[in-house]
Amino acid sequence: MSKEYRRETRHTVTVAGRYRARQGGARDVWIKDISEYGCRFFDKFSVLQTDAGILVKVGNVGPIPADVKWRKGHVVGAEFEQPLHPSVLEHIIREMDQGEE
Repeated sequence: MSKEYRRETRHTVTVAGRYRARQGGARDVWIKDISEYGCRFFDKFSVLQTDAGILVKVGNVGPIPADVKWRKGHVVGAEFEQPLHPSVLEHIIREMDQGEE
């Protein structure tokens, strides 16, 4: 069993989302995993830079202020400026997850 050094559990999801760069337009994305502290999303045409400030919508939740922490190809990792409330996270996981594409 491998150890991950994370402060929270990630939940694998497939949720339609959207982000808006603080200096730019909005883009539709697929949220692929989420925790109370951040999310990972797929953005085929991403030009986001590390440390860029964005506003994220996860389904109908948001906008949530976040910062881009990493990007590998078309996958972006963002950290929320404030943790999600546990009941909001639970709602996203139970009610918005669309399963595998």
